[in-house]
Amino acid sequence: MGHRILVVDDSPFILELVKDILVREGYEVDRAMNGHEAMQAIGEDPPDLVLLDIIMPEMSGYQVCRLIRSDERLKALPVVMMTAKDTQKDRFWGLEVGADAYITKPIEEQSLIETILSLLKEKRDPIKPVSPEELTSETLKGRADDILERKLLEMTIINETGKLYTYLDRPDALLQNVLMLICQVVDYDLGAIFAVLPGANEKLVAIRYRNQSLKVSKKSVIKSGSEMFAVERGVEISAIRDLEIRLIEDSELTGGDTRKAPLSEFTIALRSSSGVLGSITLFSSRKEFFVPDDKILVEMIASQLSVLLDNVQLLQERDRQLAVLELEKNRVEAILRNMGEGVLVTDWSYRIIHSNPLALQFLGVDGTLEGQHLFDHIPRDTFGILEEQRIGVKNPTWTVRFSAIKENFPLVASVAVVDEKEEQTLGLIILLRDMSAEDELDHLKSKFLENVSNHLRSPLTSLKGFLDLLWDDIYSSAPPRQREYLDVMNEETGKLAEIVEDLLSLSKIELTDFRVVPEDFSISDTLLTAMINNQAAAQVKGLTLKSDVAEGLGQVHADKESVADVINRLVANAIKYSPPNSDIVIGARACSRPGQVNAQEIFVRDFGPGVPDDKRDAIFEKYGEHRLFSDVDTHGVGLGLPICKRLAEMNGGIIGAEPAEGGGSVLFFTLPAQAPMKTEGIQGL
Repeated sequence: MGHRILVVDDSPFILELVKDILVREGYEVDRAMNGHEAMQAIGEDPPDLVLLDIIMPEMSGYQVCRLIRSDERLKALPVVMMTAKDTQKDRFWGLEVGADAYITKPIEEQSLIETILSLLKEKRDPIKPVSPEELTSETLKGRADDILERKLLEMTIINETGKLYTYLDRPDALLQNVLMLICQVVDYDLGAIFAVLPGANEKLVAIRYRNQSLKVSKKSVIKSGSEMFAVERGVEISAIRDLEIRLIEDSELTGGDTRKAPLSEFTIALRSSSGVLGSITLFSSRKEFFVPDDKILVEMIASQLSVLLDNVQLLQERDRQLAVLELEKNRVEAILRNMGEGVLVTDWSYRIIHSNPLALQFLGVDGTLEGQHLFDHIPRDTFGILEEQRIGVKNPTWTVRFSAIKENFPLVASVAVVDEKEEQTLGLIILLRDMSAEDELDHLKSKFLENVSNHLRSPLTSLKGFLDLLWDDIYSSAPPRQREYLDVMNEETGKLAEIVEDLLSLSKIELTDFRVVPEDFSISDTLLTAMINNQAAAQVKGLTLKSDVAEGLGQVHADKESVADVINRLVANAIKYSPPNSDIVIGARACSRPGQVNAQEIFVRDFGPGVPDDKRDAIFEKYGEHRLFSDVDTHGVGLGLPICKRLAEMNGGIIGAEPAEGGGSVLFFTLPAQAPMKTEGIQGL
């Protein structure tokens, strides 16, 4: 025998349509045109499945479904809602009242059959008939009203419990108010709440007395709550006993009542996402006083209280973390206040969120910098690198020199970009250092070097003159050993003269009154002069100087004398490191390096051992003994290339070294072409 299906719809057309579909599939079909007829048919002779329309006279499909689900005899009956309304709200409401499935009109035959087959395959509890007197219109209407009132009561309890979130920061007041709420829906003589929050060092025990004094001691309430908690949590009872007790008492009793023994009681566990938190226990002096409905209502309140206690725990943990953060913040601020450098911290939009007193002093600010924009105090072009980094590179750091906008004294900023894992910039951390003292020291040092060099030059010139006289008078007739001595003296005197001249050049360049005087000239003429000046030194080692000047180059705009000095020094350096009988190429071309717009590049290429990768920048730093290769004579104190760097930068260019194709190295520097530049002094390195 096939399954029997009840189709409920107030439309005769729908009834016939669905019946035809189901009969073709081998089902028996019963029909009802309203909710009352449906409940009578279901109660008298339960079908195997119900297809239930939602919008019907007398009783809606929602009400019918609630009546089915609220009856223990019928609650396992499969119910499929049918409606022309297809909104998310209708689907939610249909499933909330207990429907197993939801299909829309016009009905798709295949979808309907698949839904029915799926539900009929499920194993369910048996369905039992309902007595006729329970299926009258008045009885059904009364049951529907009771269900609605019950739902309203449940929602009210949930709403009232939810309002207690204002007591999350006062757990004792929270538990007191929960006991007051319980006594509004359930009568009792003594109520107790036992709770232990994870990580806490105390147990909360709230007790409320009302109606009748009972022979129940606080000690027994605490003991039973501890034992229940220990069993549910799977911990040793001793660990619960050792916790401090925070006892919260409240009473409606006026005193003088005779104490009675409790004859009824029940306990509901407080279960949360983190496990059991405690329990609610109610006592009464009347025997078998509490009914199942009381337990259901208290379970609802317990469920909401568990959520609130979870939030109490989170709030307490937040407060603990905030306290730790506040302590750490105070410690960091104390460190920053006492640092010997100015500190600025900005957010992603370059708004200053922290500064220490030294930063205020450096930037000439009275009061506070918090909330102000970084570029109101530091020149925007100082942070041009941010545009190059696009602010997304992981942890870029750099150091830059600038002058404060208000105070206008020299500062050095060490800048770090703070990034997230997703490569989003959180802000900048900037350390500021006053360079005034260092600049003054550099100035004094340059003056000292100039004075020392000048004082060395005169006796050195005299020494060289007398050495030349000795050379002319006695060299040709001197014994071999004396000639050897004269050769060594002549060579060492030349080295000393070269060092003195380098010291003088560097000290002059670093003095604030040194100026470059740019003019327009052709670089090819300067290169030719450099080749002529260095031809003799090159021939001593058998080297060949070659020219490689690109066609069509215009004039450069730079200080001609200082440019010639740079070229001569680079050629002399190439001669020093080139192997005998090799070539040195001296040339110029249009510059294509990043950041060098409308510029020419002058280069000297040798075929020597090349510059190691880790020393390409170091060779241009002053006061370093840049001995690149132990088998190459590198007399000097390492000032030649630093002088070249300083002069190149003063002329508006850059300088560098790179490996050459086929071996050797290329040392280059750039010069602006055509566009005039400002003639400003240099404020130290």
